[in-house]
Order: sequence, then C-alpha cells, then structure tokens
Amino acid sequence: MLTVQQAVFTVESLIGKVQQQKQLIHQLIQENEHLRHENKQLRKENEQLKYRVQELEARTKKNSSNSHLPPSSDRF
Repeated sequence: MLTVQQAVFTVESLIGKVQQQKQLIHQLIQENEHLRHENKQLRKENEQLKYRVQELEARTKKNSSNSHLPPSSDRF
C-alpha cells in the first residue's frame, strides 16, 4: 500500500506529465496550422506555375504556319 507521501509524489508526477503533454499538443497544433498554411500557399504557387508552363509550352509549339510569327522566326 502507498503512503500518503508516495501517493502525493505519484499524483504530482502525473500532473507534471499531463502538463508536458499539454504543451506538446499545443506546439503540435501550432505546427500543424503553420504547415497547413504553407501547404495552401505552395498549392497555389504550383497551380500558377503549371499554368505558366502551359503558356510557355504553347508558345514553343507555334511557328509561322500556325501563328502570326514571320517565317524567319521559325525554329529548327
């Protein structure tokens, strides 16, 4: 059987562990929010870059026969 002093020590130890877990949870929630925000920004940037790549690829496929470019601008 535990003495009162041992029980108090055990309870205090458990309270300390709970507080540590609470702090860790708080830190993880903040990190998660930051990563979600960063993910959202990167997805937006990715979409913009995909669109830009499509535009540039479309330009490289044009030549004098399918655009307003003069024949001298045709690439080999």
